[in-house]
Amino acid sequence: MTVLLSSRSLARGLFHQNDYDKNNYHPCIITHSGTTLYPTKLEEAPTEESSDDDEYESLERQQQQQRTNLDEGSHLPPLIDDCSELDHTRRVAIAKSHGFDYDEEQGVQSILEALTPHEKQHMSDENMPLRHYRADKGNLPQAIRKIKATIQWRQDFNVEDIKRCFRDRNDPSLTIEKQKELNHLAEVIAKENETGKIYCRGYDKEGRAILYLTPGRENSQCEIDNMRHLVYHLERAIACTRHKSGRQKVCIVIGYQGFRISNAPPMSVVKHTLQILQGHYPERMFRAYIADPPMVFRGFWKVIKHFIDPATLDKIAFCTGEEGKALLERDFDTNTTEKQAGGQRDLRKFCSREFLFDTPHHCTFDEDSDSSYKK
Repeated sequence: MTVLLSSRSLARGLFHQNDYDKNNYHPCIITHSGTTLYPTKLEEAPTEESSDDDEYESLERQQQQQRTNLDEGSHLPPLIDDCSELDHTRRVAIAKSHGFDYDEEQGVQSILEALTPHEKQHMSDENMPLRHYRADKGNLPQAIRKIKATIQWRQDFNVEDIKRCFRDRNDPSLTIEKQKELNHLAEVIAKENETGKIYCRGYDKEGRAILYLTPGRENSQCEIDNMRHLVYHLERAIACTRHKSGRQKVCIVIGYQGFRISNAPPMSVVKHTLQILQGHYPERMFRAYIADPPMVFRGFWKVIKHFIDPATLDKIAFCTGEEGKALLERDFDTNTTEKQAGGQRDLRKFCSREFLFDTPHHCTFDEDSDSSYKK
């Protein structure tokens, strides 16, 4: 086995940078017109009479965003579109083959018009509609249905609380009850992370955070807690990428040290994981690298690959032998990656407590202590 990666997913196009004025910033979306990407101002949502609960919730979200901005620093790099010209061409062709007109600007506007003011308020970020439109290749009804489902899921699953539980768990401006909820979430995630089965460390050569997954370190006894742990690290990797380079995607490296078929996750966990990754985080994975999978993994892969969307399969590379090594060296600075990602030197051992409790949410592990990771 060498690198199982289609040639079209290896091809890379030019990345275009948004040229917006930070001093006069307004919510924007990245849209495609010919070969130029540009920010587009969103129409302000019509005002509706809101309840006291809605006003309180809105105020709390504003205060939370202010704390996030302070935590991540006030000067973020400009947004960079992480999709190539080839990606756009493929989407147009797929949309046409299914009878859809592919127009990102119009599609995003239509999605926004289909959302209620409450749903718009709970979008993860201003580019969420564009990612869903792209993921569904111009299928507007499906993109609307999925973004609505994701917005509801983020509220039901308390994603915002998961993101901030370590930072805000003892915030005196929050109610005692909310502090207890955040402390409980922090304890759950810390317990799940004791073995270091998932964490962020370093970036690829274009500034995307690397999220390491090691199934052989699985320790979970509760599927929901396992998913909370996964979501925390997805959100953290996204924040790290945004802060480092302005990009919007992450790299995933899956290593199989210590993996045995006996510690393979139940099929329900596999399906739940794929549902979250594919359904609620579309257009967030740049590439997944499955590094030196053992023979026992092949049977497991034959089962789970049928649950993976073809577009996601195109982004998965099996890295073994010299070709796998060459791919990792092409995409990563192997002086800063772990051994399972082709690393050339011994890095400091991962410390879960330090990563979760002492490292800012927008920084990967060891980022501050390793000059090669600094901006």
